[in-house]
Amino acid sequence: MTTPSKTEPRASVQHGPEALLALSQLALDRMEQGVCVYDSDNRIVLFNRRYLDLFNLSPDVVRVGASYREVLAHSASLGNFPTSEVDNLYNERIALIEAGQAFSTEQRLSSGFVLALDLKPLPEGGWMTICDDVTRLDRLEAELRVQTERSQHALTNMSHGLIMYDAEGSVVVCNERFLRLYNLDPDIVKPGVSHSDVIAHWVSRGNLPGMPAKEFHDRRMNDVRSKSSDVVLVMRYDGRMVQAISRFLPDGGWVTVHEDVTERLRYEEALKQQNFMLDAALENMAHGLAFYDGDMRLKVCNNRYREIYRLSVEEARPGTHLGELIERSMANGAFASEYSPQQILEAARARIASRDDSSMRRAMANDTVVSVRYCTLPEGGFVATYEDITERERAVEELSEQYRRFDAALNNMSQGLCMFDSHLRVIVCNTRYIEMYGLSPDIVKPGISMREIMEHSCALGIHPNTTAAALYADYLERLREGAHTLHRHLSDGRIIKLNHTRMSHGGWVVTYEDVTERHKTQARVAHMARHDSLTDLPNRVLFREKMSEGLSEVATAGGAMAVLCLDLDNFKTVNDRLGHAAGDRLLRWVAARLKEQAGEHATVARLGGDEFALIQRGPQPEAAERLARRLIEIIGRPPPLENQSIHVGVSIGIALAPDHGLDTDELMKCADLALYGAKAKGRGAYQIFEPAMEEEARARHALEANLRGALEGREFHLMFQPQVRLDTSELTGFEALLRWKHPSRGMVSPAEFIPIAEETGLIVPIGEWVLRTACATAAGWPDMSIAVNLSPVQFRARGLVAMVTSALAEAGLAPHRLELEVTETALLDDSEATIEILHQLRALGVRVSLDDFGVGYSSLSYLRKFPFDRIKIDRSFVGTLGECPESIAIVRTIASLGAVLGVETTAEGVETSDQLDFVRECGCTAVQGFYFGKPCPAAEVGRAIERLSAIRQVA
Repeated sequence: MTTPSKTEPRASVQHGPEALLALSQLALDRMEQGVCVYDSDNRIVLFNRRYLDLFNLSPDVVRVGASYREVLAHSASLGNFPTSEVDNLYNERIALIEAGQAFSTEQRLSSGFVLALDLKPLPEGGWMTICDDVTRLDRLEAELRVQTERSQHALTNMSHGLIMYDAEGSVVVCNERFLRLYNLDPDIVKPGVSHSDVIAHWVSRGNLPGMPAKEFHDRRMNDVRSKSSDVVLVMRYDGRMVQAISRFLPDGGWVTVHEDVTERLRYEEALKQQNFMLDAALENMAHGLAFYDGDMRLKVCNNRYREIYRLSVEEARPGTHLGELIERSMANGAFASEYSPQQILEAARARIASRDDSSMRRAMANDTVVSVRYCTLPEGGFVATYEDITERERAVEELSEQYRRFDAALNNMSQGLCMFDSHLRVIVCNTRYIEMYGLSPDIVKPGISMREIMEHSCALGIHPNTTAAALYADYLERLREGAHTLHRHLSDGRIIKLNHTRMSHGGWVVTYEDVTERHKTQARVAHMARHDSLTDLPNRVLFREKMSEGLSEVATAGGAMAVLCLDLDNFKTVNDRLGHAAGDRLLRWVAARLKEQAGEHATVARLGGDEFALIQRGPQPEAAERLARRLIEIIGRPPPLENQSIHVGVSIGIALAPDHGLDTDELMKCADLALYGAKAKGRGAYQIFEPAMEEEARARHALEANLRGALEGREFHLMFQPQVRLDTSELTGFEALLRWKHPSRGMVSPAEFIPIAEETGLIVPIGEWVLRTACATAAGWPDMSIAVNLSPVQFRARGLVAMVTSALAEAGLAPHRLELEVTETALLDDSEATIEILHQLRALGVRVSLDDFGVGYSSLSYLRKFPFDRIKIDRSFVGTLGECPESIAIVRTIASLGAVLGVETTAEGVETSDQLDFVRECGCTAVQGFYFGKPCPAAEVGRAIERLSAIRQVA
């Protein structure tokens, strides 16, 4: 079809319908299915070639206008089905069509073909039939039935353990492999035994589900009820890992297959590491590398390949044909060729077909030369290597020149070279040797003796603190030892390495190498082994050595020494926001300030990450405290990075010798404990070690150990505090508050255990338990909201949005009834990432509030970046309304800000009627506090709802 010119629009319009009809018929004729369309009188209006071919129909009979009865009769006459069935088929199908019912059926032809027919009424009247050849599918179904019978027969010979339960959770069957896998008693685990009894026996044999048996049974039953086929990993009695996968049966039962995957898990981990190393090797290769499949389509390539051929990642994506890659690289100016891309492709195809893996030389546009080789793979496809041989070819050219002119070769060596005869007279030497020692080429030439050369060099002052005679005598003595190496230290500081090799016919070949830089490099390596590569400060190894030396001096000569451990505050945020390069600049700046303030006699070290340490002599603790105060002040005012101001500080722990000990490990432990105490003050502070800190650390470790078992021990519970609207006194919901009752400690304050949970990461499983429990509890309430606090740590853990979604679905709680409370700390840690997660949560329909506003940085940028549903004013401001004018101003300001932004404001900690009146006057929209009710357990929420509803009616 030709495209009309711009001057002939009318011709295009006139021929448009015919062209469109022709294209439509062409498309129909190329369909895999047969199609025939009938009008409301059951006469053909449209059909395709495939429809005729499937039934072997004649186009003389089946044509536009032919009736459906005629088509059926014609098909029957061809033997597609008995002629006696024509009337029944016609009446039955037309009745369904006239009733507006679409239906499907199968028709088995006498030829053995099986056709699937879909008959569908059309909205504007008439109907259509779509036919498809399902002969192969029918055969596959028959084969599947045979295979199923074989599978049943093979059950007892399975390599996997298998157990099947009915809908009531009783064993239907299990194979011998299952019993042997877990060392189970076949007299106990047999048909009819309940799932709970199987689990109990399974645990009694030493198998470990990773949780109490009842909880494991309940979880498995929950999986059955929800038809969750997640893979379960359990530990066998002998420590091997077994994978269990359940499949659910239509009748409500299920079957579980158990496989020992210990070796597979080890192999997968090893394979993961191997793949990591292979990927690293691929991307760090000097050569370009590309893998192609049997159709010459790219499977994988490295970055060096894309660089050589000037291809972007998108242009060299997997699946791209080699011919297209050649065209793109030529279009991008990577290389020019007298051959076309198609000719180059055909040459490559011929090499691959003949398994010719010899290299091809390709001149690139940037004056480089690339060697290309195609190596076929046994399993099909080929691998291509692309090596930049520019330097190699140049070297070959130079080598050819060296063969032609031996003198030129000697004079182009990187090392000096002299060849002496058995009388130590020069046979040949190169220019490099003469230049290296600054000798005169008029003197040093073939025939001159080594003694004369040494006299000449000593006269030039090359060899310090010796004479030519002494130098020559020493040289002769060394030659008697045979082949050897010696180093000459020249007067200008250079170091020359001499390698002596005896020639078979007598005489010597001596090479001279300037190893000055090598020695410097070795010195630098030795320096780097004891210094930090980023800041050039002493590292942990050297610091401990200096610390041991200092402690020895204190022990023998007296005096005092301070060890300061420093940790940057908020450094991770700088790294995450501005990148590691900016973080490195900040660390170098901090290192410079530490050295500057500590003085030249102190030892400053970087222990790793953002941890530094100092050793300071002098009167203690006065000197250490003065230094700590200066460092806190200076480091707290860092210069801008990437044109952005940053907020960092430093926390410092101080330990003193001899007061706190003279042992290196003990003193470092004391400084670390003091550093922990400084951070506990709120960061940006210093702390001198106190003996009580050790007891506090032990107590904290004990509390941490207790906390790790609290969730499994069901020691946590939730309390619920009501939230009330101010304008209507309406109860809108409750906030879920976490409480911990330890069996021996009793009630443990959240202020005591929450920081530990956040530091150890335990807050993630604890927070998930809180959210799921709160949602499940609130699901039974009237249409009221439940507020749940989120820790900043939960935002850094993966899967927060998925966990919230799962908790809502599991509880059956509408998303708008859940309100998640976020502190400013979470936003400060990683603002952009946290804001993105908040948007995902908002997309679920969940409400999001900003908790404790006014306590932290209180940056208004958070309110601009994310439209919070509510701002919660911290109780510290409400509690001091009658004492602190600043609190009054803050509450008024936040309430006004909420009104302007259209955001609800909730005042926390309202305990008196005066406070209630005041926050109402300030414009707060809601309150929370003891005035309306103390936190209560879930069992008392109903009474709280009734009480507050009665108060509202009275109001």
